[in-house]
Amino acid sequence: MKRNLDFNKILIFDGAMGTMLQSYGMKAGELAEGYNLNKPEIIAKIHRAFRDAGADVITTNTFGASRGKLADTGLELTAVITAAVEIARQAAPDQLIALDIGPLGQLMEPYGSLSFEAAYEGFREQISVGAA
Repeated sequence: MKRNLDFNKILIFDGAMGTMLQSYGMKAGELAEGYNLNKPEIIAKIHRAFRDAGADVITTNTFGASRGKLADTGLELTAVITAAVEIARQAAPDQLIALDIGPLGQLMEPYGSLSFEAAYEGFREQISVGAA
């Protein structure tokens, strides 16, 4: 769905997904993005709460959805991001949906081993999946 944005209007984004998930029982160290696949009804409920509170833009539950952060979790990047986008679209069909992209979870050269090219590819992959 294409929309024209009114650049004179202030858009209100939703709030902190992690904080809301904690109020629904998410434990310290538990991966928020796993809820997209394992407890999607909770993610949808949170999106609807932000929508009902007046948010113009709903961000997907994908802040930690990078290949590096998901590597040892058993969660597949494409499945996590695809589910997150679908949950947001269904929960808030009249709001704008924004893909929430966090850090890759690795330091870039020269402070770490992540090259610019690998970082670029990581972000490109997340955006490509989210925009599909």
